[in-house]
Amino acid sequence: MAKLDYSKIFLKGAVPTSIGGQAVMDGIMMQGPDKKALAMRLPSGEIYLETEDKKPAPAVAKIPLVRGCVMFFVSLVEGMRMLMRSADILEEHAPELFDEEPGKVEEWLNKTFGKRTAWDIMMAFSVLFALMITMVVFVILPTWSMNLLRGVIKSTVVLNLIEGIVRILLFVLYVVAIRKMEDIRTLFRYHGAEHKTIHCYENGLALTPENAQSFYTLHPRCGTSFLVFVFIIALLLFSLLGWPNLALRIASRILLLPVIAGISYELLKWAGRSDNVVVRILSYPGLMLQKLTTAEPTAAQLEVAIAAIKAVLPEEEAADSGETEQSSEPQADTSDNSEEVVVSEAAEANEEPAEPIRKVRGKRYSSDPGTVEHALVWGADMLGLIENGRNEARMIFSYVTGMTRTDIVIKRAEMLPESQFREYERLINERLTGKPLQYITKVQEFMGHMFRVNPSVLIPRLDTEILAEQVIEIIKGREMKSPEILDMCTGSGVLGVTFAKEFPDAKVMLADIDQDAMSTAISNAQMNGVFGRCSFVVGDLFNAIPDNKLYDVIVSNPPYIPTAEIDKLSVDVRQFEPRKALDGGEDGLDFYRRIANDAGSHIRSGGILALEIGCEQGEAVKKLLSCSGHYDRIAIIKDLTGRDRVVIAGRR
Repeated sequence: MAKLDYSKIFLKGAVPTSIGGQAVMDGIMMQGPDKKALAMRLPSGEIYLETEDKKPAPAVAKIPLVRGCVMFFVSLVEGMRMLMRSADILEEHAPELFDEEPGKVEEWLNKTFGKRTAWDIMMAFSVLFALMITMVVFVILPTWSMNLLRGVIKSTVVLNLIEGIVRILLFVLYVVAIRKMEDIRTLFRYHGAEHKTIHCYENGLALTPENAQSFYTLHPRCGTSFLVFVFIIALLLFSLLGWPNLALRIASRILLLPVIAGISYELLKWAGRSDNVVVRILSYPGLMLQKLTTAEPTAAQLEVAIAAIKAVLPEEEAADSGETEQSSEPQADTSDNSEEVVVSEAAEANEEPAEPIRKVRGKRYSSDPGTVEHALVWGADMLGLIENGRNEARMIFSYVTGMTRTDIVIKRAEMLPESQFREYERLINERLTGKPLQYITKVQEFMGHMFRVNPSVLIPRLDTEILAEQVIEIIKGREMKSPEILDMCTGSGVLGVTFAKEFPDAKVMLADIDQDAMSTAISNAQMNGVFGRCSFVVGDLFNAIPDNKLYDVIVSNPPYIPTAEIDKLSVDVRQFEPRKALDGGEDGLDFYRRIANDAGSHIRSGGILALEIGCEQGEAVKKLLSCSGHYDRIAIIKDLTGRDRVVIAGRR
């Protein structure tokens, strides 16, 4: 198998959550902190969505080791329930797919107990039958079969190890066999969509099919990984139990399953929130098996997964239920434990469907001060002394609620949930402290593309776009084929990622001394769909680059503010942006001296070095490059205000 790229699974910027789910027939069940949602793609092309309140977990589910066994059984029962529920929904909306008459047993149960009770009985029998088959195939059969080898192999440890390996092989062969079925392939695609969407959410990206598609279908908290942990721990534990008679061996396997499940669950939780060598080694078998139990989803399947995850996010509840038609009359605030919505594709495309099918409960509209409109007015007033404060208030509001400009206009009279207003209020007050808007909304546009930003990286600025534009123009003008580009001091990665997007045949390396900055650059490469064409290295300037490595283009926006000038910068820069990304030494030229000395040995003859500079550093940087003896064509590029902004030098 190809080498697994852990950086796309264990992202340092990711925030592990309790959100999880499972694939069902033509859809996904997702559960969050207090809600469950079932989203399905109906045969008509519509997305069906229903939600329900999540029942509190039993007290024993909070006890380490014990909770693993409890959650395994709960998940099994809930999984069967959701699978059967998805079948019911399909039958309701596409009865032509279920034209079989009910069997005699089902008919008798319906008549004797009623449909609801009969359904519960059938589900209980389904769970028990599944458990029985699992025990026979994966516990009893491998244990019994080892009797055939007892006369050949004397070591009980080896026999137990072989038994464990046989158990694992049986499971893998089972997955390989069912994977060939088209319905199972569809189920596995939805499984992949579930993982990609959770990755997208945990990494702070907007929940869109395009963003979700950039991630692997593998996730360290998957139930498949849990099963692999169970198999491996069982293999190791049973190998120490000796070789009693067959009945005792089978009994020991069954009785120890709760212990094994408890240990496996704790390992899974640890793996889901950690990233180190041990975790990667332990997670590897489960991730490999997930390559069989997941498949690449389509954009339509990702849309279903996104609908499901949005429905269980507390901060998204208002946005997700806001698909009812507007009413100019105030309505009473009704409460209900469940919601059911069928959203047509025409509605999503802002077209009027011929017969809209929508059933939503729990909406409320009012002229109360807690409405969307009043919240925006309050935010604009609070930021009134900040230049462009009204627009910033709207951007923070959109970040908190997920509403677009159109949503805001349509829903201006809708009540804003208290939790969302409190978060909006908190972020507005953060902006008043001088914290940059980009660190609040966590994104910034650069050259027409969106990038993640955080306090570990500088906020991309228009000045740097001049550097990007100059380099793009030179590469196109010279018709460079498959150019190799090094983005030194990459920070958020905006330059390297922009070049990778602009030139699909380019090979781009992004380098930075700061690991947190590099994690941000990696996530931006993923977010913009160029991760596979970029490489990443952490180190001190050219010390991180192999001695014999050459590039066609080296570009850098290094720290260039003189140390004494930093305290004179605006409060949003000096207090919030990373000082080490600003401080260029006493005269601001420390990094340019090192680059002038070292870059030449890594640029091919005829290649270029392009640097962003301070507004009064043009001649000083030009002199440093000239004295190095590596360059014969050095030009200073000015910005629109006529100040020095970029230096470009050609390698001899």
